Amino acid sequence: DGRLGLLDYGMVGKLSPKDRETVAQTIVALSDNDKAATAKLYRENGYKATSQNGKDDVDDAVLHRFASFHFDKIDLSPLTLDNGEKMDIMDVFRSNREKAVPTWVEEGRRLGGLLVGVSAQAARPISLANEWRPIAKQALRKKE
Repeated sequence: DGRLGLLDYGMVGKLSPKDRETVAQTIVALSDNDKAATAKLYRENGYKATSQNGKDDVDDAVLHRFASFHFDKIDLSPLTLDNGEKMDIMDVFRSNREKAVPTWVEEGRRLGGLLVGVSAQAARPISLANEWRPIAKQALRKKE
Protein backbone atom coordinates (compact mmCIF):
# COMPACT_ATOMS: atom_id res chain seq x y z
CA ASP A 1 0.00 0.00 0.00
CA GLY A 2 3.03 2.31 -0.27
CA ARG A 3 3.69 2.77 3.46
CA LEU A 4 7.24 2.73 4.72
CA GLY A 5 8.22 1.39 8.12
CA LEU A 6 11.52 2.12 9.83
CA LEU A 7 12.70 0.10 12.80
CA ASP A 8 15.94 0.95 14.53
CA TYR A 9 16.41 -1.04 17.69
CA GLY A 10 19.47 1.05 18.48
CA MET A 11 17.07 3.83 19.51
CA VAL A 12 15.30 1.74 22.14
CA GLY A 13 15.22 3.33 25.55
CA LYS A 14 13.16 3.27 28.71
CA LEU A 15 11.45 6.29 30.21
CA SER A 16 10.41 6.57 33.82
CA PRO A 17 6.64 6.87 34.32
CA LYS A 18 7.10 10.61 35.09
CA ASP A 19 9.17 11.19 31.94
CA ARG A 20 6.69 9.21 29.85
CA GLU A 21 3.89 11.43 31.14
CA THR A 22 5.93 14.58 30.40
CA VAL A 23 6.69 13.43 26.85
CA ALA A 24 3.00 12.64 26.27
CA GLN A 25 1.95 16.05 27.64
CA THR A 26 4.58 17.77 25.46
CA ILE A 27 3.33 15.94 22.35
CA VAL A 28 -0.24 17.03 23.06
CA ALA A 29 0.82 20.65 23.76
CA LEU A 30 2.81 20.74 20.51
CA SER A 31 -0.05 19.28 18.48
CA ASP A 32 -2.35 21.91 20.03
CA ASN A 33 0.25 24.60 19.20
CA ASP A 34 0.04 25.64 22.86
CA LYS A 35 3.23 27.63 23.35
CA ALA A 36 2.63 28.42 27.02
CA ALA A 37 1.93 24.79 27.96
CA THR A 38 4.94 23.52 26.00
CA ALA A 39 7.27 26.08 27.61
CA LYS A 40 5.88 25.33 31.08
CA LEU A 41 6.46 21.58 30.61
CA TYR A 42 10.03 22.19 29.50
CA ARG A 43 10.77 24.60 32.35
CA GLU A 44 9.21 22.42 35.05
CA ASN A 45 10.87 19.21 33.89
CA GLY A 46 14.54 20.08 33.75
CA TYR A 47 15.11 21.84 30.42
CA LYS A 48 17.04 25.07 30.84
CA ALA A 49 18.01 27.64 28.25
CA THR A 50 19.50 31.09 28.47
CA SER A 51 19.33 34.07 26.15
CA GLN A 52 22.36 35.93 24.86
CA ASN A 53 21.91 38.61 27.52
CA GLY A 54 22.27 35.90 30.18
CA LYS A 55 18.61 35.84 31.20
CA ASP A 56 17.25 32.42 32.10
CA ASP A 57 13.70 33.56 31.35
CA VAL A 58 13.66 32.50 27.69
CA ASP A 59 10.54 33.47 25.75
CA ASP A 60 7.75 30.84 25.61
CA ALA A 61 7.78 31.00 21.81
CA VAL A 62 11.50 30.13 21.77
CA LEU A 63 11.05 27.12 24.06
CA HIS A 64 8.07 26.01 21.99
CA ARG A 65 10.13 26.19 18.79
CA PHE A 66 12.98 24.25 20.41
CA ALA A 67 10.48 21.60 21.52
CA SER A 68 9.07 21.55 17.97
CA PHE A 69 12.51 20.69 16.63
CA HIS A 70 12.87 18.00 19.30
CA PHE A 71 9.46 16.31 19.04
CA ASP A 72 7.57 17.59 16.01
CA LYS A 73 9.01 19.05 12.82
CA ILE A 74 11.58 21.28 11.21
CA ASP A 75 10.20 24.82 11.18
CA LEU A 76 12.57 27.45 9.83
CA SER A 77 9.95 30.17 9.56
CA PRO A 78 10.48 33.46 11.43
CA LEU A 79 9.46 33.31 15.07
CA THR A 80 7.07 35.76 16.69
CA LEU A 81 8.04 36.32 20.32
CA ASP A 82 5.51 36.83 23.07
CA ASN A 83 6.03 40.61 22.86
CA GLY A 84 5.15 40.58 19.12
CA GLU A 85 8.74 41.00 17.89
CA LYS A 86 9.62 38.84 14.88
CA MET A 87 12.98 37.05 14.78
CA ASP A 88 14.68 35.13 12.02
CA ILE A 89 15.08 31.54 13.21
CA MET A 90 18.86 31.66 12.80
CA ASP A 91 18.94 34.71 15.09
CA VAL A 92 16.91 32.70 17.61
CA PHE A 93 19.51 29.93 17.51
CA ARG A 94 22.41 32.38 17.82
CA SER A 95 20.90 34.26 20.73
CA ASN A 96 19.64 31.36 22.89
CA ARG A 97 21.64 28.46 24.31
CA GLU A 98 20.72 25.23 26.03
CA LYS A 99 22.05 25.00 29.60
CA ALA A 100 20.47 21.73 30.75
CA VAL A 101 18.84 19.02 28.65
CA PRO A 102 17.02 16.29 30.59
CA THR A 103 17.30 12.70 29.42
CA TRP A 104 13.69 12.59 28.19
CA VAL A 105 14.40 15.51 25.80
CA GLU A 106 17.73 14.09 24.63
CA GLU A 107 16.29 10.67 23.88
CA GLY A 108 13.17 12.16 22.30
CA ARG A 109 15.07 14.51 20.03
CA ARG A 110 17.37 11.73 18.82
CA LEU A 111 14.39 9.69 17.67
CA GLY A 112 12.49 12.77 16.47
CA GLY A 113 15.49 13.96 14.47
CA LEU A 114 15.83 10.58 12.80
CA LEU A 115 12.15 10.39 11.85
CA VAL A 116 11.88 14.01 10.71
CA GLY A 117 15.07 13.64 8.68
CA VAL A 118 13.84 10.48 6.96
CA SER A 119 10.50 12.09 6.15
CA ALA A 120 12.25 15.17 4.74
CA GLN A 121 14.54 13.02 2.60
CA ALA A 122 11.51 11.13 1.32
CA ALA A 123 9.90 14.49 0.43
CA ARG A 124 7.05 13.66 2.81
CA PRO A 125 7.39 16.10 5.72
CA ILE A 126 5.19 15.22 8.68
CA SER A 127 4.26 16.54 12.08
CA LEU A 128 5.42 13.94 14.59
CA ALA A 129 3.29 15.56 17.28
CA ASN A 130 0.15 15.18 15.16
CA GLU A 131 1.06 11.59 14.30
CA TRP A 132 1.94 10.71 17.91
CA ARG A 133 -0.99 12.59 19.49
CA PRO A 134 -3.34 9.55 19.72
CA ILE A 135 -0.59 7.50 21.40
CA ALA A 136 0.18 10.36 23.79
CA LYS A 137 -3.51 10.78 24.68
CA GLN A 138 -3.76 7.04 25.30
CA ALA A 139 -0.71 7.11 27.59
CA LEU A 140 -2.22 10.01 29.55
CA ARG A 141 -5.57 8.20 29.90
CA LYS A 142 -3.79 5.11 31.26
CA LYS A 143 -2.14 7.32 33.88
CA GLU A 144 -5.50 8.57 35.18
